[in-house]
Amino acid sequence: MRNSLTVLSIAAFVIAIVAWLGVWFLFSDISSRLVARAQSISSVSSQSAKQASAIATHTFLGNSVSQRSTLDAAVGTDVVGIANQITAASKAAGVQSTIGSATVISTSASAGVSEVEFVVQSSGTFAQIWRAAELFQSLPLASKVSELDFQEQPNTPGKSTQWQLTSRIDVLTSSQLSS
Repeated sequence: MRNSLTVLSIAAFVIAIVAWLGVWFLFSDISSRLVARAQSISSVSSQSAKQASAIATHTFLGNSVSQRSTLDAAVGTDVVGIANQITAASKAAGVQSTIGSATVISTSASAGVSEVEFVVQSSGTFAQIWRAAELFQSLPLASKVSELDFQEQPNTPGKSTQWQLTSRIDVLTSSQLSS
């Protein structure tokens, strides 16, 4: 009887060891699969991030090229062309205008754009110079009117009251300006 008990003990011990070996094998198989899956997910997410970055860069470069060409079209007019447009607006309003000066206010080397201020003296009736001021504010240029100064001129006998308008018009241009 002692012999059969010893055999049963040894058999139970062997079964326990085999069971623990099975658990260890199952654990190592599951953990290796988890590691492989985590590496696969990491690789896919890294590739996805690289592709997203490449798409964003491509989109940005594409947009900046189109935006640059749009900017060049909007501000590519040279100083003489800008002066001609200001003179044409003056004639359309029926006033006599003189461009007193054109001064570079600021230059952005990185953008390749300069801001030029034009000082324009106009004279005519009040309605005419008011119309000229409206036309100066809606020039087909990248511009803004920074100052309007209306002055009534002394009356001359036999003429209607004359007014003088001094306008400061700031215009962006990408044309080359000499110093």
